[in-house]
Amino acid sequence: MESQKILVTTDFSTVSFAALTYASKMQGNQITILSVVQTGDVPPDLLKQMPNPNAVQEYRDDVLKRTKEELDAIANQNFSGKQVNTDVVISNEDVASEICKYADDHAIDMIVMTGQGRGALGNLFIGSTVQKVLRLAKQPVLVIPKEES
Repeated sequence: MESQKILVTTDFSTVSFAALTYASKMQGNQITILSVVQTGDVPPDLLKQMPNPNAVQEYRDDVLKRTKEELDAIANQNFSGKQVNTDVVISNEDVASEICKYADDHAIDMIVMTGQGRGALGNLFIGSTVQKVLRLAKQPVLVIPKEES
């Protein structure tokens, strides 16, 4: 079987680590671990009133750096001795849309994610992000069930 480019998503919730555990057993594939960090736009009028208007960008840069470091640590822990890519996308857009866009832009063959991460109470069986990825993705999506506690 030919090597595939696998995209594994995480929101750093304990539940989302099940996808990483599963993907670590998929031998011979190119693995990318992705986290999408949502940021809100700060209204321009509010930026003008801030003592340090660069504070928002500095905060975003810090979040990006810390998230990347955490992804690298997770890659080392779960995929020791294997080449694993890590990437962080900072976006104002919907997380599911960003996952699908990333998969398209990077010629991903399969998306692996856990059925429920930080979802709300209303998502009893499968998280809303997963539902949207299932609708939008052009690639196969492997949904790993939430591990029993």
